[in-house]
Amino acid sequence: MKGWEPLKGGESDTSLYRRGDVFAKCCPPEGVPELRDERDRAEWLAGTAIPSAAVVDWVESADGACLMTTAVPGVPGDSLAVEDHAGAMAGLGRAVRELHSLTDCPFERPLASVVALAEDVVRRGAVNPAFLTDEWRKLEPAELLARVVAERPYAESLQELAVCHGDLCLPNVIFDPSTLEVTGLIDLGRLGISDRYIDLALATIQIHDEWSADPAPFLASYGLPDPDQRRLEFHRMLDPLTWG
Repeated sequence: MKGWEPLKGGESDTSLYRRGDVFAKCCPPEGVPELRDERDRAEWLAGTAIPSAAVVDWVESADGACLMTTAVPGVPGDSLAVEDHAGAMAGLGRAVRELHSLTDCPFERPLASVVALAEDVVRRGAVNPAFLTDEWRKLEPAELLARVVAERPYAESLQELAVCHGDLCLPNVIFDPSTLEVTGLIDLGRLGISDRYIDLALATIQIHDEWSADPAPFLASYGLPDPDQRRLEFHRMLDPLTWG
């Protein structure tokens, strides 16, 4: 894209660019439905009290599509200094609690559809080993999926539905480096009404793995100091099977 600076990151089928205070995420034709979903969710969230990127433009053609959004001020969670992690966990807990308290969301992401997506990814042999833990890489993806299916009745029986980000990893959360409050949530393609444990599972394992920290301050700030570990583990095992 002429006049745009290419950036690293993004999914394998998208390209990222920046020009001034605007980001562009572009995809080939086969990725248009997913990018359109992200656009719709970004537009909806921008109309709430939750800070996020605003949609600037949308361009679609036979060659694919580009979603242009405003840059969110601050730094992504995976770039914060170690001494800021404790304060950022408190800020993240407050932000996620506010997100989960939203109502009237028109988008849904039921567990049945997430499991169906995992089944499709596993069937196609498209699971990315980089998303698996060392322990899980020792198993065939079909074995992991079988564990998910076995645990599904338990997780499903205790669902607590809320508006969830759906991919609440640290690079998708932007912080004010001075106040350590969340200034925005980005990459909203999986946002929708889901079990709140989806977000809690990803956020806590990211804090543990990427920050080498105990997520207790995050959970305390969120308001759930003693979560159901079995449900957290279920969603941590399910999520990496849905990318591919």
